Amino acid sequence: MTSKSDPQDDPKLQDRRIRKTRNAIRAALKTLLQRGSIEQITIKDIAREADIGYTTFFRHFGTKEAAIADFADTAAAELLDATLPLLSTSDGLTSTLALCHHVAANRHVWEALLTGGAADYVRSSLAAHTTERATLWPPMQDWLPADKGTILATGMVVETLTWWLAHAPELSPEQVAQIMNHTFISALLGAR
Repeated sequence: MTSKSDPQDDPKLQDRRIRKTRNAIRAALKTLLQRGSIEQITIKDIAREADIGYTTFFRHFGTKEAAIADFADTAAAELLDATLPLLSTSDGLTSTLALCHHVAANRHVWEALLTGGAADYVRSSLAAHTTERATLWPPMQDWLPADKGTILATGMVVETLTWWLAHAPELSPEQVAQIMNHTFISALLGAR
């Protein structure tokens, strides 16, 4: 029988352990994605890199794809945290430039996510996180319903980033930000 002071019974400690293990799995995926493609990564690789037991992985994720979806969700949230606040204080180009610089600084991870089979996870996560942060967005055009504009904008961002990383890697973040701003960001936000 365990006593009330047993750390195993403390829900806060359990939550901390869960967060610590999930963060270790995400960090492992980030490291592994810098070395190889999603297809090459195994659950054993993730567990070894995260310094957790193989069975511990399955206490948190049922499949490798679930762990990758979680990692993509975290990466999408970080990307939006770095860029969306700029939209409320600046123009669309400034925010788009911040987005492109963030992707360039984490290029291996974003290449793996967007060109290695996780683009749908990223698109879905970006749309969900953007919708959650709707109050940070400046108003879009009157002719475009906000929820549809969010889906449209995130889809175009994902497609443009995927194109850049897969087919135009020689372009600088500034060039890609200009392309995004001219082709759809300024049109969706209107001249500001």
